Amino acid sequence: MAGLSPEKLAEVKERLLDRKRRLWQEVKQQLKSNIGDGYQEMLAAARDEEDQATVSLMAETNLTLLGPKRQELEAIEEAMNRIESGSYGFCEACGQSIEPRRLEIMPEAPLC
Repeated sequence: MAGLSPEKLAEVKERLLDRKRRLWQEVKQQLKSNIGDGYQEMLAAARDEEDQATVSLMAETNLTLLGPKRQELEAIEEAMNRIESGSYGFCEACGQSIEPRRLEIMPEAPLC
């Protein structure tokens, strides 16, 4: 595993889990502040299909803004899977070990 000790892997796993928890909190907070109960109220107040389409577009835009967080959550989950499978720390493209410094900075990195 790219020369990572079990202790170091446990540390990486904890960092990934911590980041995952913080990201989920950010996502929930952003959804609550951007959409929240107001979405249902706006949808109920929409008078015609055009109003409903506008409200739906607003909701979709808010979800699109969450895209980078969703991508980071997916990358974290993939890194956790690599830890479990024993392939963590190896480049998915070339199979070589990923530099420890790179993993230190970006523990979810799949490539060298």
